Amino acid sequence: MAAAYERTRPEYPAAAVERAAAELGLDTDATVLDLGAGTGKLTRRLRERFARVVAVEPDGAMRAHIGGDARAGSAESIPAADRSVDAVFAGDAFHWFDPAPALAEIVRILRPGGGLALIWNTWGGDREMLPAAFRADLDEIWARFHAPDGAFPDWRDGFVGTPFGPLGDAELPQKLRVSGRDLVDLWLTGSTPASIPDEERNAVAERAYPLMAPEYTLRFSTLLHWTRLR
Repeated sequence: MAAAYERTRPEYPAAAVERAAAELGLDTDATVLDLGAGTGKLTRRLRERFARVVAVEPDGAMRAHIGGDARAGSAESIPAADRSVDAVFAGDAFHWFDPAPALAEIVRILRPGGGLALIWNTWGGDREMLPAAFRADLDEIWARFHAPDGAFPDWRDGFVGTPFGPLGDAELPQKLRVSGRDLVDLWLTGSTPASIPDEERNAVAERAYPLMAPEYTLRFSTLLHWTRLR
């Protein structure tokens, strides 16, 4: 799973990091923390911009791809000292966090006036490009974990009553050429398919590979949200 994640997940655009840095008032000598870093895709982008970058990731197989200062830990128990970082970034990760304890931990490690940037690559919207049989497999997996027409809570609600100011928003359109095989593997790195056993996920992939076109254009957006401590 970690190898597929590293190979297929879209990169985070430098423009998103630059926009976050500008909105949060971060100089190049800032210390920032990538929370829920996965295989380090956002970590590496942050290292291009900032002097000191700490990555925190609970999964050892994912963390092995990062290198540098990569620490075992979670959003609810961050291995960093009080008031030790200028900003926290989270790429495609905030939906995994338990909001109340995670935000309390983020507040703990931020310096006064510190910032939080949340980034998502929204690659999962265009399902119609996928073969019907692969969509059916994905739908069956989804149905095991989610109620029909179940509404997801608004993640912004978790910020109510916290010391953070208003959330800013930006959207950056993206386009990526991807092989059919990698598109299958990308979909299977999603949070719901990632929850099934490896053997079953591999079987779904093997059924889907022969059905795919050689190459696809994946159109998606990078969503950026930012806020600062009051």
